[in-house]
Amino acid sequence: MSKFGLKQHISIAVAAFSLASSAFAATAYINQVGYRTTDPKEFTLFEGSGDVEIVDATGKSVLTVTPKAASEWKPSGQTVQLVDFSAVTAPGTYSIKQGGQVLRNDLKIADKPFEDVAKAALKWYYYQRASIALEEQYAGQWARAAGHTNETVDFHKSTGATGTMTSSKGWYDAGDYGRYIVNSGVTTYTLLSLYEHFPDYFKTLKWNIPAEGNLPDLLAEIKWNLDWMLTMQAEDGMVYHKLTTLQFPGDIMPADDKAKLYVVGKGSAATLDFAGVMAAAYRVYKPFDEAYANKCLEAAKKAYAWGAANPNMMFNNPRDVGSGTYSDGKLDDEMMFARMELFISTGEESYKPTLNGNEMSIVPAWPEMYGLAVYGAASHPKETGAEAATAKTMLTDFANEFAYGATKGFGVVMSNEDFVWGSNSVAGNQGVFLLHAYYVTGEQKYYEAAKKVLDYLLGKNPLDMSFVTGFGTKSPMLPHHRPSTADGVEPPVPGMLVGGPQPGGEDIGRETWMCKDYRTGKTNATSYIDDRCSYATNEVAINWNAPLAYLAGALEALNAGYAPSFAVDGVAKGGTSALKPFSSRTPVSTNKAAVRLRFADQKVFVEKNGKRFDLKGHRIK
Repeated sequence: MSKFGLKQHISIAVAAFSLASSAFAATAYINQVGYRTTDPKEFTLFEGSGDVEIVDATGKSVLTVTPKAASEWKPSGQTVQLVDFSAVTAPGTYSIKQGGQVLRNDLKIADKPFEDVAKAALKWYYYQRASIALEEQYAGQWARAAGHTNETVDFHKSTGATGTMTSSKGWYDAGDYGRYIVNSGVTTYTLLSLYEHFPDYFKTLKWNIPAEGNLPDLLAEIKWNLDWMLTMQAEDGMVYHKLTTLQFPGDIMPADDKAKLYVVGKGSAATLDFAGVMAAAYRVYKPFDEAYANKCLEAAKKAYAWGAANPNMMFNNPRDVGSGTYSDGKLDDEMMFARMELFISTGEESYKPTLNGNEMSIVPAWPEMYGLAVYGAASHPKETGAEAATAKTMLTDFANEFAYGATKGFGVVMSNEDFVWGSNSVAGNQGVFLLHAYYVTGEQKYYEAAKKVLDYLLGKNPLDMSFVTGFGTKSPMLPHHRPSTADGVEPPVPGMLVGGPQPGGEDIGRETWMCKDYRTGKTNATSYIDDRCSYATNEVAINWNAPLAYLAGALEALNAGYAPSFAVDGVAKGGTSALKPFSSRTPVSTNKAAVRLRFADQKVFVEKNGKRFDLKGHRIK
C-alpha cells in the first residue's frame, strides 16, 4: 500500500509543478539603476508568456501590460519582447510579475536616475590623475600616494630628439599608467562638448574634487589633462604621441611604478587631434581665464600649421616599446576635425572646411574623428553656415536607422558588427550621436533611442548586469584596472565603464596572466568575463567613460530644463516628456459602451466599462 494518501500526492504534484515553473520562469532585463518618472520606459522579456504586472512596494498591482511582438536580437541569438511600462510614473521600487511569479523586485523609478551615474563617471577622471596624491577627503577608501611625480622625462629616439623634457599631470589612459595624446583627443573633446552644451547645468554640479580657482568641477577636471597635453607640444608645433614606460607595468599602484618614462613618437594624428581639442578649449575656458584660453588657441594654431605641412606622418610603435599603440592609418578625419574647430573658434577662412556628406565613418571613436567635425558644424550653425545643414542631414540619416533598430530586439542600437573591443563605448557613442540628432530636430525618437543606450549599459542587456562599477544590482567587481587590483580595497573604483562583450578573445591564452576561453557557447553580446585577466572585455579607458558621462550628464541636464544654445525649441524637457501621439494597431471597437477621457492627478487616461487604460491601451489597475 502506498505510504502517501491522495492529499499528499496532490501536495507533492503541486510543489513539483511550482518548482518546474520557477525553473522555467521568464527573464526580465532592466536598467538596474532606474528609470525617470517622466520618461518612456521599457524592459526586455525573454521566454515570457502572457501579460506582465508591475507591482508596487505594498504589493498592489499598478499596471498590467501585454508585451510587444517578439523579435530576434542577433547579437545574443535571443527572441525577446519589449515591455512598455511608461504609464507607471510614481517614484519607488517595483516588482515585475508574470503568471503569478516574481521575475524581479529591483525595478526603480526616480526623478533623477542618472545624476549619480554622471557624477561618478566624471569623478573617475580624478581617480585617474597622474602626478598627484589622491587625498582621503576626496578619494575616500580609494585614497593613494602620488604616482609618476618625476616631471623630467626622457626622449625616446622615435621622437627624433635627445635629452629630456618636462611633462606632468594628465590622466592615466586605462587600466595601465600610460598617457596618450590620441586617446586624450576624443576623450577631452567629448567632455568639453558636455560643458559647452550645458554650461549653466555644469556650473553648479559638483562631485567633491579639489578646487581649481573659479572653475566648475567639470572644467577643473578637464584642465588637469589639458595642462599635460600642452607639455607634449614641441617648439615647431608638432605634438608627441605618448608618455609611457617601455612596457606595461605589473599589477602595482602608481607610486610603485618606478620604470623610466619616455616621450615616444610623433605624428599627424596626435598633432591634429591636439589642434582640434585646444581650439575647442579656447572657447570653453575664455569666460574663466582668457590668458589660458589664448594659450590653448595659440597651441592649436601651431599644431595645425605643422599638421598641414605634415598631413600623412603615421605613428607605429618602435620595436622596443610595448605600451599602447593608438596607430591610425587614415588621417583625413583628424584634419577635418582640426580645421572645423579652428574655423569655429577663429572664423579664419584659411581653416574653413567642407564636409563630405557621403562620409560613412561618422560615429566618433579615437581613430574616427570625422564625426566630431560633424558635431562641431551642427552645434555652431552661426559660424559654419551651410556646413551646419550638411551636418544635420548626416546626423539624421544615421540616427533614423539607429532609432529604428532601437524598436526591436533588446531595444538598443547595437548590431552584430558593433561588438568589437570596447563595444560599450560603441554603444555610448551611438547614444551621444542620437542626442546630437535630437538637439537639431527635436524629434523624440532620437531622445528615446539615446536613453535606451543608457538602459543597455546599466543592465538591460543579455548579461543582465550593469557595465558600470558600483551601479546596479550586479556590476563588475574585477575590472582590468591596476589601481583596483593593487589597492587592497574590495570594491573597485566606482563609475568605470568596462569595455564590454566581444568575441575577439585577444586576452585568451596559456600564460598565467591570460584568461581561459570564456567564449564557449557564447554569442557576440555575451562573450565577456568579469575577471582581471580580461583586458579585451573588462578593462576600462578614458575614451570609454567619456560617452557614458556625456549621456548621463546630458539626459539629466535636459530634464532639468536646460538645452544647448543651438538646439531647436522644445528640446529642454524641464522635467516633463512630450506626449507622443498614439495610434492603435487594432480596429476601433464598435461597442457602444461609454468611453470617457478622464484626468486625475495631472494624468490622462481612458475609462470604459469602469476600467481605466493609458493612452497606449494598457490596463491601469
